[in-house]
Amino acid sequence: MAESPENTPAPVKEEKASQVTPPVKKQDDSKQAPTPLTPEQKKERSLALDRMITWGLIFVAVYSVFSGLGDYINPRAVMNQLFDELNTLNPAFKLDTFTNVAFAVKMGWVAVTMQAVVLAMVVWISRQRMKAKKFSWWIPVVGALISNALSTACIFVILFADPSFQESITALMK
Repeated sequence: MAESPENTPAPVKEEKASQVTPPVKKQDDSKQAPTPLTPEQKKERSLALDRMITWGLIFVAVYSVFSGLGDYINPRAVMNQLFDELNTLNPAFKLDTFTNVAFAVKMGWVAVTMQAVVLAMVVWISRQRMKAKKFSWWIPVVGALISNALSTACIFVILFADPSFQESITALMK
């Protein structure tokens, strides 16, 4: 007799149970300890952080140079404010207004140029160290110290070259 859908025997439940594969137990990932990083992975992560910090410090330096540009190029207001502060700290100074503006403008340009050169060197040296996969965060820090020292030296030269300041210092020494 030929099998037809009507007279086909129904499969036994036992056969179905044997055909079903048991579910595979998955391990819960949240309970596993993370795999430790290799030394190369640790170095890459720390270099990525170093790059971020280095570029952040360089952007702060760029902002610093450009925000101080007006004070260095037109130093009259800043120097008069400095004279007022010196008069307040020591009334014996008796400083009038700042008069040596032409020299101060030249020295201001010198200070800005030195800051720009230091900034360019910081960017170049930092990039070279980053390419060599070395830490470079300290380069902008050292550059800031050098730049501030040079700028402060320029301000002192401007201050000590002013005839009014020289007269006040001479009067204090007598």
